[in-house]
Amino acid sequence: MRHWRRHGTGPLPTGAEALDEPFNAFPSWFLRITCARCGQERMVNQVHAAKSDLPLRDILAKMRHERCGGLAGKAELLTGIEGVSSRAGAADRAAG
Repeated sequence: MRHWRRHGTGPLPTGAEALDEPFNAFPSWFLRITCARCGQERMVNQVHAAKSDLPLRDILAKMRHERCGGLAGKAELLTGIEGVSSRAGAADRAAG
C-alpha cells in the first residue's frame, strides 16, 4: 500500500485514486466532510478514525451526519486543520 505523508513532496493521487485508497494511506491527514443535507462541515482525523483500513469511498458511503442524518455531500483530504498546514488536499467527492 502506498502512503502519502503530510509533509511529503511527492505527487498526490487524483480524487478517484484517493477514494480507492484506505484512509490509513494518508497518515495523520484530516478528512473534511460536508453534509449534503444541511451543509455542516465535520473534520475527522485519520489517527482517530474507526475503520481507517477501509477505502475512503466505503467510509464516505456509510457516514451519516449525526444531527440531520444526511449523507456526505463533499469530502476533502487535508494535511491539517485550515490555517495550520499548507499542503493541498488530495480528493474531492461530489454526492452521487
